[in-house]
Amino acid sequence: MRKFFALLSLLVIASMVLAACGGTGTQAPASTGGDATQAPSTDGGAAASSDPTTFVAADAEIGIDTFDPALAYDTASGEVIQNVMETLVFYDGEATDKFVPMLAESWETSADGTVWTFKIRSGVKFHEGGDMTPSDVAYSFQRGLLQGGTSSPQWLYYEAFFGVGTDDVSLLVDPEGSLYDDREALSAADPAALVAACEQVKAAVVADDAAGTVTFTLAQPWGPFLATIAQTWGAVMDEQWVVENGGWDGSCDTWQNFYAMQSADDPFSTIINGTGPFKLDHFTAGEELVMVRNDSYWREPAKLERVIFKAVPEWGTRFAMMQAGDADIATVPVANRSQMDELVGERCEFDLEANTYKACEVVDDSMPLRLRIGRPAIIMDVILPNWNIANPEDGGNPYIGSGTLDGNGIPADFFSDEHIRKGFAYAFDWDTFISDVYNGEAVQSFQLTLPGMPGFFNDTPHYTFDLEKSAEEFKLADVDKDGIAAGEDPEGDVWTTGFRVQMAYNQGNPTRQTTAEILAGSLATVNELFSVETLGLPWPTYLRSQRAKLLPIMTGGWQEDIHDPHNWYQPYTTGTYGGRQSLPDDVKAQFKAILDRGVAELDPAKRAEIYKEANQLYYDLAVGTPIVLGTSHGFTQRWVEGFITNPIFPGVYYYTISKK
Repeated sequence: MRKFFALLSLLVIASMVLAACGGTGTQAPASTGGDATQAPSTDGGAAASSDPTTFVAADAEIGIDTFDPALAYDTASGEVIQNVMETLVFYDGEATDKFVPMLAESWETSADGTVWTFKIRSGVKFHEGGDMTPSDVAYSFQRGLLQGGTSSPQWLYYEAFFGVGTDDVSLLVDPEGSLYDDREALSAADPAALVAACEQVKAAVVADDAAGTVTFTLAQPWGPFLATIAQTWGAVMDEQWVVENGGWDGSCDTWQNFYAMQSADDPFSTIINGTGPFKLDHFTAGEELVMVRNDSYWREPAKLERVIFKAVPEWGTRFAMMQAGDADIATVPVANRSQMDELVGERCEFDLEANTYKACEVVDDSMPLRLRIGRPAIIMDVILPNWNIANPEDGGNPYIGSGTLDGNGIPADFFSDEHIRKGFAYAFDWDTFISDVYNGEAVQSFQLTLPGMPGFFNDTPHYTFDLEKSAEEFKLADVDKDGIAAGEDPEGDVWTTGFRVQMAYNQGNPTRQTTAEILAGSLATVNELFSVETLGLPWPTYLRSQRAKLLPIMTGGWQEDIHDPHNWYQPYTTGTYGGRQSLPDDVKAQFKAILDRGVAELDPAKRAEIYKEANQLYYDLAVGTPIVLGTSHGFTQRWVEGFITNPIFPGVYYYTISKK
């Protein structure tokens, strides 16, 4: 997820603790408006709330980037947008791969899967009083696509609408990519090309107000299309209100003036007008954000009248609020979970095999809190070897030592040998990592695909910690390319010569530091001549070195945008990280052929079998080594009812929540 988290892997842990609600920082009640799955009601510790109409979330900080759904790409902004605005479809309860109608009553797909027609719900009003129409829906998508910019989530749409490899609207004007994020340069482009790009976007999303429909025409079938439009960047805006408040006027003569919008300049970073169950009452940066119930909501109004996010930086104060019942949920640091555990009256454990929570169990009826534990996160780090390390002539590459196989460095193509990659993969100690970093609350990742998405299989081939196999692989390597395996080479190779390489991590990220240290220690055990030096770099340097392909081996993290295998395999093979790993063109082509079939298939079962091929290829080539998925450990007051957990949500969805 490009939101980002410069400190992404800092981490998984941070996203899980938000929770309050127990599911990697993102919990949601049922999307259909019906009863949400919840723990059994009891007396004792689940005494009634003193104010059942108001929900209080005690957060360590409150920072909203923007309320513009076309630009918002952070979870804090997304949580508000998801409660104030709405999308055509929504996730069905805790399911990450099933969808229900929201602002669309229904939809149908053409036989070839390229045309999607949505019947838009009538009688829906925006908070400011405007009637929602199909034209508003089409305008919202057109506006987002044309606003574009690589710091926004709009890149998720372009491949579906304009072809694989297209990730920004500027490519419709200049396919060479010279206009990325440069509004001034884009505005100076050929006016005819600008109008043509706009018309191409408008032709892809067409409203028919008389028929009450909006039709999307894709460049090819796109399996994750519903998953993509279900997220906050698919929220519908009131066109008239947008124009009145300084937004794009819908003309193909002016769209370039709004390209690559930044939150500081976006007129919709501080105001919001949606159709959702809550309205923004006020936001005081650094202090509090308050949402109030929309009593004119098109469904039954929410049970809560008010939701208050309070900034409470000090943990002791947040803990006291939970003890006293003054907060319903709170941000809990990992180090302080044990304090909260002592207040748990109900425990709800996740079933990995069934991919759902088991029935909650009362463990101490006198205690006030409900614990949800064990659901895998949607963030993962992967160990990534660089197959062809950059080694500039003007200064060389400090991360690869001598740059040759002499025991004091590595050659630039060191990791192009699959046995070297496999030797590193077998040398990672997952059990120690899970124990030291996650206090045991994580599971080893076997594959890039995650539970609940097509292509996830519990029996996927994967690497395990096995130093004997690691040694076997290094002995099979042929780094000097003389045709003789290193373990039998009389002239010497990696097994008898050894190597020295640096593995960098971004400073302030103890998880990535521990990753490097564990790998270094294990490899030194495999062969005392193997030296991996760990190196902490400032984030800008770490990122810049990644992009320049200077890092020999790194840890690359991702938080998914949509719960779909394409959102993982694309960046880790043919996209962002595949590029930073210098994957050869033929390897990228192998993955692309699989991914193109996978993303174009609409049947989940058939998609699963296609991505099974990708899992196998990723393992066979040891392209990267997935590390772990952290698991949830979060708390709510037991009087809170109506939660269901869905890790893909940017935060809590409050519509069906009530308090006893």
